[in-house]
Amino acid sequence: MSVPPCRFSIAESDAPIELLPRDLSAWQQGNCGVDYVHRLDSGLEGPELVIQALTHGNEICGANALLWLLENNIYPLKGAVTLIFANVEAYKTFDPQRPFASRCLDEDMNRVWLPSRLTCPDTHEAHRAVALLPFVENADSLLDLHSTTFAVAPMLIYPQNSGNRLFADRLSFPFPHLLYDLGSYHTGILVSEHERHTDGGVSLVAECGQHFARSASQQALAITLRFIALHGMLDESVELPDWGYQPDDSAGHYRIDQVLHAQSDKFRFAEPVRGFEQYRKGELIATDDQELIAAPFDNCALIMPARVPVMGEEVATLAERL
Repeated sequence: MSVPPCRFSIAESDAPIELLPRDLSAWQQGNCGVDYVHRLDSGLEGPELVIQALTHGNEICGANALLWLLENNIYPLKGAVTLIFANVEAYKTFDPQRPFASRCLDEDMNRVWLPSRLTCPDTHEAHRAVALLPFVENADSLLDLHSTTFAVAPMLIYPQNSGNRLFADRLSFPFPHLLYDLGSYHTGILVSEHERHTDGGVSLVAECGQHFARSASQQALAITLRFIALHGMLDESVELPDWGYQPDDSAGHYRIDQVLHAQSDKFRFAEPVRGFEQYRKGELIATDDQELIAAPFDNCALIMPARVPVMGEEVATLAERL
């Protein structure tokens, strides 16, 4: 199968780089037979949780949250928590002069979670996903830690069902919640793969802030500890840190409608965007060569716009603010 290369801009970051990747070599040998995978087992019956970081190699905050758990010997009160550092080989390539380039080696690892890709893996990311798949399939609940290109509000993203919605609301997460129907959003994303295997568990993505911001690491740890605590698995002596950010007017629930792709190399947003800009129905969002792209409905929010649009690639997600 032909796979498009992992594309990125070589330009410098628009945001200050407050954090650099830490050396993970001490944690390479896990206790599960797979590099960089650590299972924290209480020895008691209970839920199986998986928390994954570094699905994208330049999203440092998740790795920092998992390191905090390991270095502080945080074990669950029941069940087990498996910590996965996913795309470590991409993470190792981080260069502060080209900070977006370490996102992946061959392709986006959050698009490979499909039977057709994992049956015959042909890239670094697909091979790594095959090694991690048993942990995903065995997890009752899964949290995938990410960060964003622009310094926008943190957000939760999850398949739309009553279990995910109730759990996310119980987290008291005071930032945007993005809901989607399986099959209507990106194909091959980790939480959708987990959702297909779980029976009543939770499948969440946490976007924790801007890639290289110190506050994103605090946000990642805050959501990670709350995720464990809400499953009744965190000792009460472990203090829950404050969120890394203050809520803003983007907070609320959104229904993901569609993902926009650039059809030409002339794709341009109509105005400078960062994310969570809102449009009325018919208002111009972008142009793509001769095509005008307008908001298809009122309360249309632009989510995670591409920093540098690339022909054939995703450039933004449209969501309806509910």
